[in-house]
Amino acid sequence: MLSIGLSEVALRMFFRDTFAQAEDERSLTYRYDAELGWFPMANSKKLFTASRTVTAAHNSQGFRGPELAKSNKPRLIFLGDSLVWGFDVEASERFTEKLQAKHPEWAVYNFGVSGYGTDQEYLLLQKYFDEYAPSVIFLMICGDNDNEDNSWNFRGGYYKPWYTVEGGGLRVNGVPVPKAEKVFFSEHKFLCQSYVVRLFMRAYCKFTTPPPRKQADPPTGVILLDMRRYVVDRRAFFAVGLQHSHPDLTKFLQDYKIPYVAFDATNSSQIYPKFWNHWTPEGHAFVAEKIDELLRRR
Repeated sequence: MLSIGLSEVALRMFFRDTFAQAEDERSLTYRYDAELGWFPMANSKKLFTASRTVTAAHNSQGFRGPELAKSNKPRLIFLGDSLVWGFDVEASERFTEKLQAKHPEWAVYNFGVSGYGTDQEYLLLQKYFDEYAPSVIFLMICGDNDNEDNSWNFRGGYYKPWYTVEGGGLRVNGVPVPKAEKVFFSEHKFLCQSYVVRLFMRAYCKFTTPPPRKQADPPTGVILLDMRRYVVDRRAFFAVGLQHSHPDLTKFLQDYKIPYVAFDATNSSQIYPKFWNHWTPEGHAFVAEKIDELLRRR
């Protein structure tokens, strides 16, 4: 007992940063998901602080938004990462809620999950498409990191599925997703207050879970085309939003005639520079207007 106590004191004194657990929207609201890697906890409600404190509430399916409602209204689903989920903004301040307020004749659903790459967003879409039967699928691409996300089997302390191109098509790998040490920490918060427990779990996971691996050539373009095919085959409209213009990605979308809109104006006064390129409430209003213009043209 004395040795364990001394070890606890030593770890807290000299390795606090090494074993510290971040209190962010992921550690507060995520649960392990064998198909997707991680997913928000259903019926959860937490306060989350970045540049300000906001409420992160998730419905019975785990989405930060309204429950699925039965109606004859056309359904619009927005896919994306923390940009869509609404990092550092209240749910009511997001572009999806602004679109819904402007168009009560629509049913707008926000499928954003912080940290997701295009690969996980595609898997999420396939999981819920039949249940929601949407008329529009709008994919938001984060130019800062989505391509990088699509190349890894491990991101943000969690394992994730990933796609490879085989035989001219996509193959999903890493399912069921292994449990990382962060999963154990989130599921046993009281036990993991001990730094000694954290040390043992880190050592255990190091020897029992696969190492992080990265693809040299992430299949982002193939995922986009397959997602477009999947949506169009089901008689829905597919469009893309770009966090900011990217020459190669813009050319790709133009070459394959995928409707898109870029939100370049949000990279100046409409972001919180301290917290990367996430949209402010004013930025979300700008994004909503740009999306509305694209949908009205179509």
